[in-house]
Order: sequence, then structure tokens, then C-alpha cells
Amino acid sequence: MLSLEHVTGTRTTAAEVSDILIRDGAVVVEGAIEPGMLAALNADLDHFTEDIGVGLRNPASDFFVDFYGASTVRFDGLPAKSPTFLDVMQLPLLQNVADILLKPNCEDYLLNTAQLIEIRPGETAQMIHCDELAWTPMPKVDVILQVEAMFALSDFTKENGATQVVPGSHLWEPGREPEPEEILQAEMPAGSGLFYLGSALHGGGANTTKDVRRRGMFLGFVVGYLRTEENMFLTVPIEAAKNMPVRVQELLGYKPHFSIGVVDVGSPMALLR
Repeated sequence: MLSLEHVTGTRTTAAEVSDILIRDGAVVVEGAIEPGMLAALNADLDHFTEDIGVGLRNPASDFFVDFYGASTVRFDGLPAKSPTFLDVMQLPLLQNVADILLKPNCEDYLLNTAQLIEIRPGETAQMIHCDELAWTPMPKVDVILQVEAMFALSDFTKENGATQVVPGSHLWEPGREPEPEEILQAEMPAGSGLFYLGSALHGGGANTTKDVRRRGMFLGFVVGYLRTEENMFLTVPIEAAKNMPVRVQELLGYKPHFSIGVVDVGSPMALLR
């Protein structure tokens, strides 16, 4: 019988989480964010959810209008919106998992995108997908390209839209569709994180409640030679980036990947000095 493994953040290691991801493609890490950090994140992001509202503002295509949901609040640029998010980017467990799984395949990795995703009552289930489709068309590769996490900033339940995930789907051949019984939901308390690979099938759940908002925060790391989904140089102003920790600056793209991403045939880090 399919299951989604749960581990405790304070009692697990990056090696253990990485092993589960290689085997299952996804794992829930309970207590991934400590209570103080959780409260600070919600405080940082509260007013944005009310000011921005539901639905996409500037969809890149009609496809994304339905894909991202008409009753979901979604926005990016979190490094510039939340000082606490900079600490999440540098969480030791998350960084160490990314080091184990991504660094064998690249010199370093990048923050691919980071989004606040608040699924509100009445939202329907998102299409099941894998995030590597962002680089379609791309041949199937045998290396891990993405390590991602959906953090629960409120409790995730089946009723309020807990993320759907298909354990083991990262090993499937392209084009295979999951059967209903293969789709599980990542029910987890606030402060937990669903860690998963970019090749694992998943999607936002339907919010069938009358008055419960499901607030999640997604971030993903990708090998440094792929173009990131989010344009960090526009969503995070350079004046803000100048005051961020060096590791955050590197993850935003100011560290070149060999000869990729250079400025004046050199490191963009010079622009931040």
C-alpha cells in the first residue's frame, strides 16, 4: 500500500531525508520550521495576501489562469518581502539535502522560485504535474535537477487543500498518469515541510471548507545551469540584495556557474560590493 513517510525535523538527518527522496520522491518533515520562525513568516506575509488578492495578475498564457487557480492567492519575490524568508532559504536541513542531491550534478544550485500560495475556500484541485515540465521540451535525464519544499504556514488537511503527491512517480516513464488511489495528500501541522523532487508528481488540493484558508510557502532549488522560473533580478531589487547574506546572494544568481551568468566576463558578486 502506498504511503507518504513522515519524519521529525529535529530527529532526522539530511542523509536520511535524501535517501527517502531517492526512494519515494517525497517526504513530510514535521517541525521543519520552529514556532518563532513560523510566526515571523506569517507576520511578514500577512498584509501581502490581503493586498494582492486571488488569481493571477499578469498571466504568461491562458493555461496558467486555470493552473494556478481562481481562488488562490499566489505571489513571489519572497526574499524582498520577508526578512524571515532569508533564514528559511538557509535552513541547514534543506541546504544539506540540496547539497547531497544537487551538487553532484552541478557546481552549485540556485533558488528557482519561492511563492506564497494561499488556497482559499472553493478552490478546485490543481492539475497533477511535475515541476521539471517548466523546462519542456527537455529529454528525460537520470540526474536530479530540483529539490523543493512546500512549507505549511497553517495546518494542511484534506479538506482545506493539502498538497497532493504521488510517491514513487519520480521513477515513472514520461506520460504515465496516476490512478486515483496513487494520489495521496500531505496532511501536516503548521511548521512542517513537504520535501520533494522536481520529477515527482504533485498538485495543490481542493479547498472544500467554508471558511478555512490553507497557507503554504513553496521554494525550490535547481541546478545552476538551468534558467530559473522566477526572475530573481527583478523580483528582488539589487539594492535589497546588497544587504543580504552572501549565501542568499549566491542562491539568487549573483554567483556564476562556471561561465554562465557572468558580467563583464566576471562574477556578478562585484555588483553587490
